[in-house]
Amino acid sequence: MTESSFSSDSRRRSRIVVSTNNPNEPRSLIQPGTGFDGVVAWGMNGEIDCTGSLLYTGRHILTVAHCFNNIDDTPNLNPNPSDYTVFLDLPTGRISIPAKQIFVHPNWRSDYDNNSDIAIIELSQTAPIEADRYQIYTQFNEVGQVFEKVGYGTSGTGWTGENFNDVNLIKRKGKNRYDAFSDIFNDDPQSNIVLGSQLAYDFDSGSFFNDAFGVEYGIVDLGLGFEEVGISGGDSGAPAFIDGKIAGLSSFGQSPFDPTVDVTNENDTSFGEFFSDTRVSVYSTWIEETIALSNSEEDLIQGSPESDLLNGNQGNDQIEGFSGEDTLFGGRDNDTINGGNDDDLIYGNRGNDYLEGGSGNDSLFGGQEDDILNGAEGQDTLSGDRGRDILTGGNGDDLFILSTQSAVSDIVQADIITDFSLGDRIGLTAGLTVESLSLEAVDLAGTSNILIRNSLENTVLGFVQNITEDQLSESFISI
Repeated sequence: MTESSFSSDSRRRSRIVVSTNNPNEPRSLIQPGTGFDGVVAWGMNGEIDCTGSLLYTGRHILTVAHCFNNIDDTPNLNPNPSDYTVFLDLPTGRISIPAKQIFVHPNWRSDYDNNSDIAIIELSQTAPIEADRYQIYTQFNEVGQVFEKVGYGTSGTGWTGENFNDVNLIKRKGKNRYDAFSDIFNDDPQSNIVLGSQLAYDFDSGSFFNDAFGVEYGIVDLGLGFEEVGISGGDSGAPAFIDGKIAGLSSFGQSPFDPTVDVTNENDTSFGEFFSDTRVSVYSTWIEETIALSNSEEDLIQGSPESDLLNGNQGNDQIEGFSGEDTLFGGRDNDTINGGNDDDLIYGNRGNDYLEGGSGNDSLFGGQEDDILNGAEGQDTLSGDRGRDILTGGNGDDLFILSTQSAVSDIVQADIITDFSLGDRIGLTAGLTVESLSLEAVDLAGTSNILIRNSLENTVLGFVQNITEDQLSESFISI
């Protein structure tokens, strides 16, 4: 099955990118390694049917729902993942990854308006770290902004329209500007686009006579010259980037009512036509909830060389940040999280977790239950939070936070600092000072150890191994 295909005489049709002048000129073609390796092709039976974008998780592809329609163009809310493959063009060549799960927006109806035209593909494995990952655009100021459109699909030009016989589907790019919300088309009696849910633009030749929005709605903009692109059939779901984030997804195109505006007077992606993108910011909550649902199993979640935001949610997950200043959440259950290089922020949350900062100045927070925190290299901050935690700073001057909220009455349940050394600090919370502490020497197997007690409440903050009171007494700070 390919993308949704309305009848040839329909005013609206689902589409992808086409060049203004020469579809194969160098500025329109995308080479691997230039920032768009996360824009992917995907389809059935090894073919390319549509476009998608690799989200920040490294395992989820954002695309459109109409690409999964049944052969009779009725909505398919439960596609079979085994039918679909995702293709990534990387500097090392093309790789393919099978789909694991597919999530079509539950409100997709495959009607005239293309409301809720959005879907997510979960990959069967994390994409290679060479593939770019993208955040979604969550501001609500898209109208009036220039965006960059990237996608696979049939070639063509604004003067001739798309080449329906093109079988060489390659990745192209270009720019356009969002002129209005697509519900402006609701002046058509057939149209009932949900207010504010789609973004509209037109394909300008530079002449007022082909400015569809100028002629029909008084919104005059003659385009961006040779950078201007429209979207043509063959690859719906192409992302529109604003500030490097996904703001829109190619959904459909249509001809204007005035037949003199469209240079070919056909709905074929020629100058003078309208296009509509699914507005991603409106669906940000659904996207986050869908990612959380798909992460409810035991997952291997890997980051990229960039700064990633990764969330394990449910299941015993293994999360690897690699390079970049990452923010990593374990979620529920027992997780193993490694920040990798650079300065990372790591939360174990629920479960008995193992957190390792790697190189860089990392911040590790165990969360609930019994966790093991290892700062490794760099100047790290470690806080066990609730439960009986084991804290190891590693090399570098580290800060160990012993919170009054996680203090215990039973010494057996106290946090343990295993490698406190000269230059390390212990952070006290809630206004607690060193004068409020009682340091109690404990000899275990011939080694000197210190129990730190909050003398105001007679609770135990923690236990420091292989240290004397004199070595420890000047190391407390209030935070």
